[in-house]
Amino acid sequence: MKKDFIKKIYIIALVFSFVNSALEAQNNSIFYTYNEIKDSNENKLSLDIYSTSFLKNNEYFEIIRGWTGIGFMIKPKLAYQPTKTTRIEAGYFIEKYSGRNDFYKPISLFRIRQKLSRSLEVVMGQLFGNLDHKLYEPMFLFDRYYSDNIEYGIQFLYNSKFFENDLWLNWEKFIFYDDPFKEEFVLGNRAKFMFNISDKFSINIPFHYTWTHAGGQIDKHDKNRGSIMSLNNKMTGLKLIYLPTISWFKKISLEYDYFDYKAGANPPQGEIFHQPFDKGYGHYLKSNLDFGSLKFMFGYWNAHNYIAKRGENIFASTYEHFPDIQINDRELYNFKFIYDYKIKKGITFSLRYDLYYRPITKNRFYSYSFYFVYNDSFLLKKL
Repeated sequence: MKKDFIKKIYIIALVFSFVNSALEAQNNSIFYTYNEIKDSNENKLSLDIYSTSFLKNNEYFEIIRGWTGIGFMIKPKLAYQPTKTTRIEAGYFIEKYSGRNDFYKPISLFRIRQKLSRSLEVVMGQLFGNLDHKLYEPMFLFDRYYSDNIEYGIQFLYNSKFFENDLWLNWEKFIFYDDPFKEEFVLGNRAKFMFNISDKFSINIPFHYTWTHAGGQIDKHDKNRGSIMSLNNKMTGLKLIYLPTISWFKKISLEYDYFDYKAGANPPQGEIFHQPFDKGYGHYLKSNLDFGSLKFMFGYWNAHNYIAKRGENIFASTYEHFPDIQINDRELYNFKFIYDYKIKKGITFSLRYDLYYRPITKNRFYSYSFYFVYNDSFLLKKL
């Protein structure tokens, strides 16, 4: 199997070189909500509006379940910056699916941000989470943008010319004494080293890590709830980037990533958090063409006993809703198409298509989606 895998990697690399593919594996920049704390906003009160209208249809087969969603989400906030380095934000999150009368997981929003230096910032309360973490698909499911958009905890953000880092703790389920369930949280870190070889060539070295934990010491002890769970997912790789001299051709890149999974604590079989494998791995070779508004991506995935609790199920060796069914060796080819039309600053329409092909069964999994993203800020008063 190892020889076959190396042969496939070699053939795919030749194809990538011929096609001259490129850029990020997942270009989700239109959904990012982070905005820098600026000195010029001191003593200003503003209204920030983040909203996304969406239609997403997943046509998945075999054991994996498809999903269709149409609706909108909106996050209006009041933001006040009492100093040049401190920003306070408070608001409300509303999400509505068409065909349902109620709102989905409405929640109050609050966070305080403090710049500790020119490059380092601490965030407490609502995190710049979800897609803002920029985790790759095998470690983070894109559809969590709808199902679990809001994250709360603590976060440290570092951004400089040659290095950026996002360290966060997303506390998903809090417990009081004698609660009949376990506490759950995710500790994560995303780092990227950036080296410029010349004006046209650069190298990025990414490192992603998540620790998914379910446990606690003050919950109600009940053998039917299971033992603690502690899962570790890591990724590192190498990305080569080329900037063409053609004005309409923005970027070319080729990237290889290695994903590692280990269970630090795995409950016994039959308990709620039990995982069928204690360790696994995955290889991901991917490439894109970036023409600005128009982007293409082609990738090849090969994994053995790979699990990521917050990752895209198509890449895993297990199924979320059918834990007793496993595919030890998972092989996929995937293709992505993105068209982002920027109407004006803060207003973008996006059309996307994702295709996954499993050569062993010759089955295709695909999805298509439409998004209308509106992000803007209005000055209300200078205090």
